[in-house]
Amino acid sequence: MGICLIAVATQLEWIIVILQVAIGLGTVIFVHELGHFAVAKMCGVKCEKFFIGFDIGGYKLSHKWGETEYGIGILPLGGYVKMLGQDDNPANIAEQVRESQVGEGSNIQTKEIVGPDGTKYEVDSRSYLAKSVPQRMAIISAGVIMNVIFAFIFAVIAYGIGVPYIPCIVGQTSPGSAAYQAGIRTGDEITRIGSVENPSFNELKSGVTLGDLEKGIPFTVKRAATGEEEDITLKPRQDAGLPKVGIISPFSLRLNEEKPVATDSPAAEASPKFEGNDEIVAINGEPISEYYQLVAALVEHSSEPLEVTVQRGGKESKRDPFGPRKGGSEETITVEPLPTRTLGLVMEPGKIVAVEKGSEASEKIAPGDFIDRISHAPGAAAAEVVEGERLFGDPMMLPEQLRKLAPDGRTIELTVRHSAASSDGKQTTEPVELRLRKVTWTEPSWLENDPLSVPALGIAYRVLNRVDHVIPESPAAAAGMQSGDVVTKAEITLPVGEKTETRTIKFNEKGGHNWPMFTQLLQNLSTDDEVMLTYQRGTETLTATLKPQIVPDSFEPERGFIVDPIQKMRRASSFSEQVELGYRETVNSLGMVYRFLRKLGTQVPLTSLGGPITIAQAAGYSAFEGVGKLLVFLTMLSANLAVINFLPIPLLDGGHMVFLAWEGLRGRPASERFVVALHTVGFVFIISLMLFVISLDLGLIDRNL
Repeated sequence: MGICLIAVATQLEWIIVILQVAIGLGTVIFVHELGHFAVAKMCGVKCEKFFIGFDIGGYKLSHKWGETEYGIGILPLGGYVKMLGQDDNPANIAEQVRESQVGEGSNIQTKEIVGPDGTKYEVDSRSYLAKSVPQRMAIISAGVIMNVIFAFIFAVIAYGIGVPYIPCIVGQTSPGSAAYQAGIRTGDEITRIGSVENPSFNELKSGVTLGDLEKGIPFTVKRAATGEEEDITLKPRQDAGLPKVGIISPFSLRLNEEKPVATDSPAAEASPKFEGNDEIVAINGEPISEYYQLVAALVEHSSEPLEVTVQRGGKESKRDPFGPRKGGSEETITVEPLPTRTLGLVMEPGKIVAVEKGSEASEKIAPGDFIDRISHAPGAAAAEVVEGERLFGDPMMLPEQLRKLAPDGRTIELTVRHSAASSDGKQTTEPVELRLRKVTWTEPSWLENDPLSVPALGIAYRVLNRVDHVIPESPAAAAGMQSGDVVTKAEITLPVGEKTETRTIKFNEKGGHNWPMFTQLLQNLSTDDEVMLTYQRGTETLTATLKPQIVPDSFEPERGFIVDPIQKMRRASSFSEQVELGYRETVNSLGMVYRFLRKLGTQVPLTSLGGPITIAQAAGYSAFEGVGKLLVFLTMLSANLAVINFLPIPLLDGGHMVFLAWEGLRGRPASERFVVALHTVGFVFIISLMLFVISLDLGLIDRNL
């Protein structure tokens, strides 16, 4: 019985969401057509049809009141108002004139108009063509104006209800990115981006996507460690897809409701079990309230069992469902450390690609330099040497090795080969001493082409896909892999929810520096899982199936907790604040659409466009987050519809306005031949665009964002 009730509840939830989306999208279309309809009526035009959706093949639900047929068409891709003597195809001007003409002897009031060829016609005074150019411009532009008005209304209502949003707090930074180089870390908060104060994370993404790539984007960052604000200019990088600065969205301390811990992780093996919606409130008895504090504890105690205290149950505030819960109980659970997994392959180190601003390394090392050797500084105790006389045994293990040495303020010596050549054209090599920094944060390489970060030094370098050497008695050694082998592909099966998914990682394509990302993914596997590597040995292509093994005395900070993103509720405390927030949302939405279109095809890839399926999906996701979120989405959609519909493209309202402006200047409509030519170009463009975005929606074209 319980299972049935849950199933019914889930189905009911889906039905409610689908209804909300249908009503929301229908309302956006309705108000647009209502604008045309209302102004046409005010101007005395006879409106024959008012439809939401298109009645293709006569399939419709409709009813006629007075002179107008109101209905819903079978094709839900828009709507239309059919006026006497008006056709969305400007090429049908002659037919429109004939439709509007009045026969001799008729008692219908008429008006004389001038056709494209200068011929005068007597037409029904209530026809669209009988109206003056300013009146017809008002009718055409009314749809766009209504969309702007209702975008504002939607936003005002939304901020009265409350809009969930992701705050602009840094969850992580991508190694080597602009944010990494600026020293931005987990827990820092972006309080301003450009001219936007207290932005949401979505505003951060749009600001970066549409920002100035050459001059950079001004940020104000509030440091989690000190509480002080700092002005920074970040230059987005666009290797492929959308421009990025490398800031990853923030995390909360609340475990995911459906999957609170990762399969086969230490957190999953702990007893008692973690439950969905548990809130982590303390580590080893020390209270925590922010995600960066959890990360610091995980890093500091990576090799030790952790006492994790969670708040379970309790009631959420109706006004702020994302805030602290009242009541409930606390449960303390011991979680064992996560040993590092390896295949036994030590890869060749590559060049340094980024140095963190403000670090000691930034004064002595530059991108492009190469580290030949890392050892203890002269006069240091022998205990500081991790691997014989050389720390740089495995470039993937170096970050943890140095992190272990950092708390005591140790100094190490690097032999650095500088990228800049000397006066005789040879590269220079010099010893560089650096004091290690205490590390309380992580910078994992989760993304393709991410370098490997060494937080204790403030540098990030490449790790190549060529084998330097193979660790004896390791899985790679047992499989017969050798020094000099070049790994070209890895196939790794990862748990995704209740299922598994095989992911293919390539190393030999353009860029192809994916060994750090692959090694990071390897930590999600158990020692029973298998990885298949494809590699080149000379001209021969070989494969090896390997099972990860545990590295002695080496541990990863992660324990397998799956936490939800931080969400907050933005709700106006007064009607005046509602209006202010609604106005800001509307202006930002209109400006964003304009800037998006201006940079489309250059800074913004064409594959970032979305069609009807993407719009419906986005509306559905918004509806799941609440009515306020859906209304903000409709604000954006209305703004989008307003701007795009007013582009000077035949078939769109903007195209009609261009033809009307020409008629106003010339004294009669444009010639049919001219209109047909432009209309054909516009028709081909619109159809091509629709096919393109639908192909993107269906996954027939890779977005690669």
